[in-house]
Amino acid sequence: MFGGLLAYNGGVYLRALQRSGSVDHFFYGNYVNRVATSPLATIGPHGRPVITHADWPLMVQDATGADVPDARYMASVARREEKGSDVNVASHLLIDVLTGVIDAAIVISNDSDLSYPVTFVRQRVPIGLVNPTRGVRSGRLQGLPHEGAGNHWWYRLTPSDFARNQLPPTVAGKVHRPQGW
Repeated sequence: MFGGLLAYNGGVYLRALQRSGSVDHFFYGNYVNRVATSPLATIGPHGRPVITHADWPLMVQDATGADVPDARYMASVARREEKGSDVNVASHLLIDVLTGVIDAAIVISNDSDLSYPVTFVRQRVPIGLVNPTRGVRSGRLQGLPHEGAGNHWWYRLTPSDFARNQLPPTVAGKVHRPQGW
């Protein structure tokens, strides 16, 4: 059974993990709702944004009625951002290593914000990095298996990993898996 830290926010699943004894502590982040204003863009080559400029059939004119061909469109969009989980993971990872309570670590994240603590920890204990996203591993989380303490490894989760590792339909006789899971 794995006893560890989980920085995640979600009801039934967290209760099931807690009642099954799979997690020792929960540390939560929080969500912040914001409005961001940015130039309107489309996805260009290699997934990079390309700023949209005025072009037919949607043109921009100045106060005199003259065309402004290089005008940029600005858009405001609602954004919901998760805040705090990466800081919690980084803080606990560093505290656990520096106080000597762990002799190896597994970090399930592809967040490049964790690059400094992961690099620091890699010098002291073996670390496994599990990428839970479909994308490639963040370049800032790269490393070599033999650097620092050595025995480091990397893995990308696949849909079959999730299918093979579900909690049972009922945990501790009290928490039931929702329909469709």
